[in-house]
Amino acid sequence: MSEKSFEERRAALRERVQEQIEGKESDSLPDLSDLTNNTEEREIIVKPMIDLDYDERERLRMIVAILVLVGSILGIVSGGILLQGNPDELLNSSLFNEAETVDITGQVLTIDGVTLENATIELYEDKSVIMIQNDSSDENGYFQFDNVKPEIMKIRVVIAGYDSVERTFRAENGLISPFTMVEGNSSNIIQENAVSGDGGWSLEASVALSTFLAILTIITGFVGIQASVEIRRGKKYRRTQYLAGIGLFSRGLIWIGPILILAGMALNSIVKDQYEDYTEE
Repeated sequence: MSEKSFEERRAALRERVQEQIEGKESDSLPDLSDLTNNTEEREIIVKPMIDLDYDERERLRMIVAILVLVGSILGIVSGGILLQGNPDELLNSSLFNEAETVDITGQVLTIDGVTLENATIELYEDKSVIMIQNDSSDENGYFQFDNVKPEIMKIRVVIAGYDSVERTFRAENGLISPFTMVEGNSSNIIQENAVSGDGGWSLEASVALSTFLAILTIITGFVGIQASVEIRRGKKYRRTQYLAGIGLFSRGLIWIGPILILAGMALNSIVKDQYEDYTEE
């Protein structure tokens, strides 16, 4: 074998070995283009999932805003219903007008419950000595005064052999409490006061309270609407919850409105991380 042919064969062998080595290295190295494509595919798959999640939570926040808005509007409607009737017309209506005159019936008895006949009954205006009417008790001890002004009046019952009784009362249509006579001298006068105190509610006070509650309902309803606006803005979480809490007092249709607002506040706590002040913390 010549020296030249030996060298050619050795060179060819080197080339084959080199090619095999390079082939193994290329097989062991990952394809960067494939990695890039896989990363892009993952981004394409993952990114829509993240966006979907955010969109769903944002959509939930919009539902919260709607719940609070509807509950507050119901409160404003309820306040408007309370104010719909004119209080002046209500007070001046025939339903609540006091009667011009009333009829009073009473009875005169002894301590033992025995009826007294021919007792003299005199009717006076309060703090007046001028007698308006007078009557005598019948065989059953009854007496009656007709066409009496519905004001504070005074009745005096006098019968021989018994202490006289003088009662101050408010004239109302119907039967008054019986007069119980005690044996004694008719010149002695027993004072009775049957005028009730000022503890009761007047119609004017009731109407004023109803009007106040109606105005308060409307105001808190508008506060609830502001809470709905704040929910859509997503700026201040605590401020929004406080406003929604005030909106509860709007009492929309008694319980429907508050339930809607409470549901909105509960859902709002779920998406509170969407508010800027909560994110900053």
